[in-house]
Amino acid sequence: MARLDNGLIDLSLPISNIEIALHDYVYHPRRGLEKLQSALLSLQEICQSSIAHALYNRRLSSFLTAVDELLISGSPYFSHYHSAFLSATDALLQVAMAGQFAADRSQQLDGLLSTDRSCWALVMSIADEKDVSLIYRNYEARLDPTQLNVMSVDAYLEAFSSAGRVSFQLDSVKGSRLSGRFLLISVQTLVWLKRRFPSLQWQVLSINEKEPLRDLCELSFLPLFQNVTISRDTRYRLLALFEDRFKALFYQVFSSLFSLGLNHVDQAGRLVPSVNNVTTFEQNEHFAYFPMRHGGCVYIASRTLGNVDLKYSYVKCLGHDYLSYFLYEIDTSFGRFAFDQQECFGRYDVNEGDFFLDGESFWFSPEEGVRAEVLLNMPLMFSYCTAFCQLPDAITQVLIVKQGEFYFALPYSFLREVEAVCSKMSAPRSWVKNIWLSQADTPLLEPWLLSKKVLPLSYAWSEKNKSTYPSKNGYYFGKAYGRMFWVEADLILALLPYKVSSSVAYFENDELCLASFFIHDGRSFDKVISAFPLSGGASFSVEKVAFSVILEWMSESVVLPFSSFEWSATFTDSNCIREFSLSSKGVVDGCEDKVSRFASLQDDCFVIDKKNYLSFVAGFCHLHH
Repeated sequence: MARLDNGLIDLSLPISNIEIALHDYVYHPRRGLEKLQSALLSLQEICQSSIAHALYNRRLSSFLTAVDELLISGSPYFSHYHSAFLSATDALLQVAMAGQFAADRSQQLDGLLSTDRSCWALVMSIADEKDVSLIYRNYEARLDPTQLNVMSVDAYLEAFSSAGRVSFQLDSVKGSRLSGRFLLISVQTLVWLKRRFPSLQWQVLSINEKEPLRDLCELSFLPLFQNVTISRDTRYRLLALFEDRFKALFYQVFSSLFSLGLNHVDQAGRLVPSVNNVTTFEQNEHFAYFPMRHGGCVYIASRTLGNVDLKYSYVKCLGHDYLSYFLYEIDTSFGRFAFDQQECFGRYDVNEGDFFLDGESFWFSPEEGVRAEVLLNMPLMFSYCTAFCQLPDAITQVLIVKQGEFYFALPYSFLREVEAVCSKMSAPRSWVKNIWLSQADTPLLEPWLLSKKVLPLSYAWSEKNKSTYPSKNGYYFGKAYGRMFWVEADLILALLPYKVSSSVAYFENDELCLASFFIHDGRSFDKVISAFPLSGGASFSVEKVAFSVILEWMSESVVLPFSSFEWSATFTDSNCIREFSLSSKGVVDGCEDKVSRFASLQDDCFVIDKKNYLSFVAGFCHLHH
């Protein structure tokens, strides 16, 4: 690769970064491509003002487009890609250095940029999406406890997360040694995986030809569901065709996940998202199993037979349920809430004589074998409602809702049918079961009726999903709460015109708490920093908020309000601090109080990057859920 630099323009840093990126591509394909993209963007910026060469600029643009396409396509590694990238970058650097002397000198090297060369033919083919491999494979990599493994399970998960979608199934623990298997959906080849991770025992379980189609379906269903420009009849015909095909391809009957000899499987005929290797969790005849949709994802939940309390666990996550469903939306004395009709047993006209007292609670039994607790207090309420507890003699109608294996009778004054899609949350929360989205993108809340108990424990490792967005370079700088922030661009999930978040109140340990949530692109974000005017005599004038910015990294998301927000190719303020150390002593549980204390700090500028992002979320933006 070319290394000369005559001092007219400095190419030493791009050359070094390109070499590092292409070396990383061999061992960490996504990381290598992200670095290559950043290095090529830097080269493009340097050369725009000094090289007037149209063919050169077209080849560099094609190269960047090809790298973007590979990042979107799962970052596949192939040796012929690597060889082509070496040749293409060498050609670009040679022409760039020749162009420092004279335009005709660089034009003498036009042969290096010719499409007759195999490297450019391949690069342009990738840019045109003609040579990108989208064959996903289902791999199993067994962790053998008898062999010396130089990496921990966490380190393997971190490495695999850059190669595809991964989860870990634990089979047994003997002392400090774990026995289990990694399940990986990836575009990488078996040869590359064996060379990269030789300590694991690899096998291809199947070719996952449905994976790209699944992504396409998930991305297309919500825009179709919320489309207001097509006619109602056409919309319903399209949705019906979509649902029929989606259910056939990507859903399965819940009972198919279990062995035939297992008797205690509730809601056996319910359709749930399909997964590969469904028998990789241990099934126990002393447990009852049932599906649970929580935070937009469907889980296999389990409970010990004979256990009368409401405690249970999540065994496995089956994935996001992205289809539309008909709900019952009811008006209660605590606000308006919605429940999936498939999880409702029925609605009944009642009077006080239909209830019986058992312990401290009233109960209603509409038929033999169904015993529903009458909820006089709801665990969730809209913050603007004047909530009041209904007495049994004032209740005339109840809706019987089933969550897990337990029934609840909810008093209501009005009921309507609505159709909605379930939004996806980053993790299950104790204050809400699901946040549904109507056709108008209005959120509909489904309370978590078991919130007085602890959240279910998950036995499985959390799944880390690959990003479907190309990486971003540079920084954004903007003002929030009278302070300047420099935010690494790759942390920006979305930059939107300012939108006020929704808020609800909930009870936790008999204390009233406030939760805010923000809806974007079918997802619900519940770490939201308020833009309300700050109290406490903050020493800055309140500016009009213009942007809602969503940051996300390592499955942690937060929504921040900014009064200004602009992009910069480089970070230019070396005086900014990178540590967030807000003392929790004497803190009132509330985000506004944390923001007020933050605004009183002396530092004027903060940096948020991948190195400190998690500590920023934990130390400043963490809300109690």
